[in-house]
Amino acid sequence: MSNRGERMMEAMQARGLTKQHALAHALDVNESSITRWKNNGPMSVDSAVLLCRELDISLDWFLNGTGAMNAHKPPPAGSSETRLLACLRRVEPRLTDRSKSLLIAFVDSILPEPRRI
Repeated sequence: MSNRGERMMEAMQARGLTKQHALAHALDVNESSITRWKNNGPMSVDSAVLLCRELDISLDWFLNGTGAMNAHKPPPAGSSETRLLACLRRVEPRLTDRSKSLLIAFVDSILPEPRRI
């Protein structure tokens, strides 16, 4: 599993940001802060939020390594995920409580166990 500094470098590379001084300027911090963060050094929550906003990445992915880098973005219109959610919204009022429980149990059965922190 990667650490926060490695995820930051991965995000910078994915966004085509090769110069850390450009990121430092965008965040209005010293370049030494970027170096410290790349080395997994201390970082305030405010700085993490600003960094994630600037790099357009998921805060949960950046801080915890959970989910995906782009998990904060809604699925594209017409995607299978969007269609599935729309279908569930349409059918939900017609399901009995028993059917809802069975559907939830099914989904839970195919998902991996949640990570314990």
